[in-house]
Amino acid sequence: MKRSWVVITLLGLLIVSCSDSSVNEENSHEEMAVNTNIDTLNQVDLLPDGFQLLESTCFACHSPNSNNEFNVAPTIATIKTVYLNKFNAEVDFVAAIQSFLANPSNETALMDDAVTLYGLMPQMSLQSSQSKAVALYLYQNNIADAMWYTNEYPKEQERILANSENKSYVDRGFEYAMATKSVLGKNLKGKINSEGTLAAVNFCNLNAVHFTDSMSIEYNAEIKRVSDKPRNANNQANDQELEIIQDFKAQLANGEEIVPITIDEEENVFGYYPIVTNDMCLKCHGDAASIEEETHSKIQLLYPQDKATGYATNQLRGIWVVEMLK
Repeated sequence: MKRSWVVITLLGLLIVSCSDSSVNEENSHEEMAVNTNIDTLNQVDLLPDGFQLLESTCFACHSPNSNNEFNVAPTIATIKTVYLNKFNAEVDFVAAIQSFLANPSNETALMDDAVTLYGLMPQMSLQSSQSKAVALYLYQNNIADAMWYTNEYPKEQERILANSENKSYVDRGFEYAMATKSVLGKNLKGKINSEGTLAAVNFCNLNAVHFTDSMSIEYNAEIKRVSDKPRNANNQANDQELEIIQDFKAQLANGEEIVPITIDEEENVFGYYPIVTNDMCLKCHGDAASIEEETHSKIQLLYPQDKATGYATNQLRGIWVVEMLK
């Protein structure tokens, strides 16, 4: 068995200053400005695909259709408009989006009314290169225009589909895991918003496995969630998965980005991706003080061996495991 650690990195160009004494200071500054522009363009080229990330992680809740009437979160057009009104420069816009995606919280939320109406979004566990790609795509494309959804969205879907065979296994597994998470999250948020946390517990008990299985069929891959502290005993991590969970916890404790990994076997490749808690998770997975009494009683009734409580924000709740055929 061979473990391959897959790290998404950004490569920069080395800017070399001119050593010719005949070059004046003004020309040196001009050369550096040109080189810096080249560096920025190359870095953008090396980022993950922003549309692909939006499609797999965001659009299930943040509809790309600005006229969508059945929302569980603000449309992506609304998000761009709000952020662009406050952060007009690209660098500020990107930084603001990245900051919120890194730690969704009531304190960092720019759209208070949306949080009140829909609840806080879950932690998506994007790496900085991924959140940057998402933010740049939002800024650089006219996604807030209703005609973008009509004219450009289908073209972008076709582009991604045409390039799907070129994806690495770690990127492919991430897409499958995040798409599954998005479907689960959309339905869970809808249930919480319409009927409350107690109804969401019943919903998860009856439907979570069904949604995961459906996504496994769609992607022709086995997709599951496991934990060292499972709510459902069927989600108990095995020895290899426990080792990966501990590695991910160590990265998180050290303030590092959690780096997804793949493990190659004879016929399959296994991808492993973190599940990190935020405020929304604590409604069912926090300590006793953060869980409504009726909800806590229901959890104990449905899951008498429950271990999945006592979490705070920004802790590893478990991992996604995606088994893909070679």
